[in-house]
Amino acid sequence: MDFTAYRRLLLDPRIRSLLAVGFVARFPNTAAGVVLTLHVATTLGLGYGMAGIATAVMTLGIAIGSPWRGRVLDRRGVRRTLLPSVIAVAVLWPVVPHLPYALMLVGVFLAGLLALPIFSIVRQGLGVMTRGRDRQTAFSLDSIITETVFMVGPALGAVVATLGSTALGLTVIGLSAAAGGIVLMVSDPPTRSSQLTGPSVPGAYTAAEDQERAVEQAGQGGPVNPGAGAAELMTGALPVVTGALPAVTGSLPVVSADTQDQAAVRAPRQRRRLTAGQRMALLRGQFSWLTGRVAAVYAVAMAAGILLVGTEVSAIAELEQTGQEGAVGIVLAFWCGASAVGGLLYGAMARAVSPLVLMALFSVSTLPMALVDGLWVLAAVSVLSGLFTAPTLASASSTVSLLVAEERRGEAMGFYGSAMTAGSAMGAPLAGVFIDSVSPEAGYVFAVAVSLLLVGVAALLGARGRRRA
Repeated sequence: MDFTAYRRLLLDPRIRSLLAVGFVARFPNTAAGVVLTLHVATTLGLGYGMAGIATAVMTLGIAIGSPWRGRVLDRRGVRRTLLPSVIAVAVLWPVVPHLPYALMLVGVFLAGLLALPIFSIVRQGLGVMTRGRDRQTAFSLDSIITETVFMVGPALGAVVATLGSTALGLTVIGLSAAAGGIVLMVSDPPTRSSQLTGPSVPGAYTAAEDQERAVEQAGQGGPVNPGAGAAELMTGALPVVTGALPAVTGSLPVVSADTQDQAAVRAPRQRRRLTAGQRMALLRGQFSWLTGRVAAVYAVAMAAGILLVGTEVSAIAELEQTGQEGAVGIVLAFWCGASAVGGLLYGAMARAVSPLVLMALFSVSTLPMALVDGLWVLAAVSVLSGLFTAPTLASASSTVSLLVAEERRGEAMGFYGSAMTAGSAMGAPLAGVFIDSVSPEAGYVFAVAVSLLLVGVAALLGARGRRRA
């Protein structure tokens, strides 16, 4: 293990700035759910059922908006992507608490749809500014930061809502999110290699080493072509040519799928004359980056969302049986603390581990929580599960950044976030069905079983992607 990797990363002021701004800018998003729930359930007196619908609508907006905002990020850059989001959150969240319930649902959907794509910007920036082993370290560090935000953010939102009012809390969320977006617009972190200036990127690893890590991390095995980069690995064909470096072969320019897409957009009349087959081919070209191996990582992300939320809900239900639901923070502290330790250890490792392997270990290590009783025993057993949490998320994010070329990485990270959001949205109600009909222990078993099933699906998708490549 090489713990000096963290020092190398943090010596770069660009990486320090990106991680710090990402840390602060994530707080409003994590606090929005709990403050919205308290507003609908207590301030409006509509109960937690209606509050659940409101948060589900917001989550749906985020899941739909993340890939779209990521695609805009790829094409327009950080500042042009964030400008409409900054305006939207600054206007919508202060207005939402004063709307009738039906209009409130429309407002929170739009707020989720236009939420700041913090995840895509931070991960895309880290993917550009790091290489090789340092990229694994960077994603591990960001996973730890993200988990810390998810621990503190909801509690901070609840404090603001309790001390002031839920309407004030939602207003603070909107204005602070807008402020974070403005800071990101000013700092304008790079999302393309062509935007890098100043000191060299930490870890001067070659494209071949990046490809080797992609093969190794995705659990693919097989020979590595030393002349290929991560973009080539994605499709097995020629690397995508970006606008940053014009390429010419003989007298004919190399035309990328992106160039074809842009030409189609600039000529709407011509596009309308395309046949159904041509339209389908164009659509396939737009999603050429979505290989079986990338889809496998998305299955892992969905499994992680289901397991995380399902485990949390089951722990709350188990402690509620003994009247200790107020002490659930102790279990979460042990769980998240172990995750931070696991993330630090994984980031210092010299070798990458497949996200499928880590997700399987994460699932199996969660099962003992269904076999024990008592607050402190449950907290102690949760440490085993926590050790694999941050490494799983770091490995999955790093794999996406290696398999998808820079030109599409924002969109790919958006879909990654949507997959995890969808898993989180499904995890709570589905685990709740088993908790209500059987027992809290059944909630753990359900979450583990579904996550292992998705790992199997991911393995099949990865194998199919390897055969096609």
